[in-house]
Amino acid sequence: MDKKKKTIEKLSLAEKENLLKNFLPFLSKGKFVNVATCSLERMPNVAPKLVARVEKNIIYIIDYVLGKTYLNLKENPRASVSFIDEKTLTGYQLNGTVDILEAGDEFERFSGEFQDIKTSFTVERILLNIRSGEKASPLEFGLPEKFIILKIKIIEIVEISTSGNLKSKLAL
Repeated sequence: MDKKKKTIEKLSLAEKENLLKNFLPFLSKGKFVNVATCSLERMPNVAPKLVARVEKNIIYIIDYVLGKTYLNLKENPRASVSFIDEKTLTGYQLNGTVDILEAGDEFERFSGEFQDIKTSFTVERILLNIRSGEKASPLEFGLPEKFIILKIKIIEIVEISTSGNLKSKLAL
């Protein structure tokens, strides 16, 4: 079996300023990404979460389930965000540290944005169901009122090629 290579690069100052710019199509507001966490007992967890905003090297993600991800992050404030570029089949893993926002000014700013995302999401789902002729249950359109914001500061970006090679960029 061939051993896959992992290359590690440091980001330039210009790259740091636009760290997540290339990922904006995947990380745009109202899109879902997979967020992986791990408890101190080393039990992994991965769950889809809703992107609220991206700023420089920070991704703000809405967690409205408040389950295992929340509990893991209370113990171990590190997470990995993953998604795939379906055109190139290149996978990405964004690793970082997490602050949980449950109250305060920064959290309040997102409350309005979350309502906008919920409204847009509901309208898109209704239009999709009208176009497809499918019936959707009312539960499909509801997103809970109780939520938190995961503020993820990206430390590392890993690119996973279709050949299995890994390219890591450290954002420290």
